[in-house]
Amino acid sequence: MAGWETIEMKRITSRDNAKLKAVRALVRSKKERQERSCFVMEGARALSGWVDGSALPQYKLREIWISDKVNASFVSRFEEVGMPLLQIPNDFMENLSDCRTSQGILGVVEHAPEPLEFHSDQGNYLLLDRLMDPGNMGTLIRSAVAFGFDGVLLHGECVEVFNPKTVRATMGALPFSKLWKMAPGFFQLADESGYELIATAMEGGESLKGALFGPKNILVIGNEANGVSDEIFKRATRRLSIPLSGNVESLNAGVAGSICMCSMRS
Repeated sequence: MAGWETIEMKRITSRDNAKLKAVRALVRSKKERQERSCFVMEGARALSGWVDGSALPQYKLREIWISDKVNASFVSRFEEVGMPLLQIPNDFMENLSDCRTSQGILGVVEHAPEPLEFHSDQGNYLLLDRLMDPGNMGTLIRSAVAFGFDGVLLHGECVEVFNPKTVRATMGALPFSKLWKMAPGFFQLADESGYELIATAMEGGESLKGALFGPKNILVIGNEANGVSDEIFKRATRRLSIPLSGNVESLNAGVAGSICMCSMRS
């Protein structure tokens, strides 16, 4: 295809190539993602944070894979990233991709989380308590970035953040989000740092409409079926409910959390 001759990249033509197998394993295996601290992001828009330098430093783009059906002029801007470019036949990419129809470009990303430190003066954090749906997880991470939250905390057995469905649901927001798994001593640290723990509840909590928030907040969104766990609910300093009309019983976790974050943003 015209234009490819000016782009420096390695072309892979065998399905048995070791590097190709390694990427396929990242797409399909949670164990592989955990052991390598890497995951896969698809699409040029999702990878744009490394082109313009806006991705957070804890996310390192290691290599970019490109279908031979993608226009060469479209790919040329990714040369500036300085990462290895690997080209594969389009049918390889379709088999590699987790999407029904591949976008023709994906990146292998390494994640190295930083230690949790609460902002001393002000901050908003999102705590996800045993969230199980990848769509909700991805939506909430995206909303946390959109509404300027300072990070996302994971409590209990949450759905894996870096599985392809969750990554895709973030719509490219993942490399701009700080993520932490809650460690022992978290609640003591939050309390000593002066943060208010705000648990959401379907009913019985303070109405979100007209609610005022201090400078330091941790918003808790609970499990889709069971809500916020008793452990966290008992520790909460505030309980918050979204007023609904009589025709709707509840909102899903992604929508409810996004509404709350929009109201809380500083």
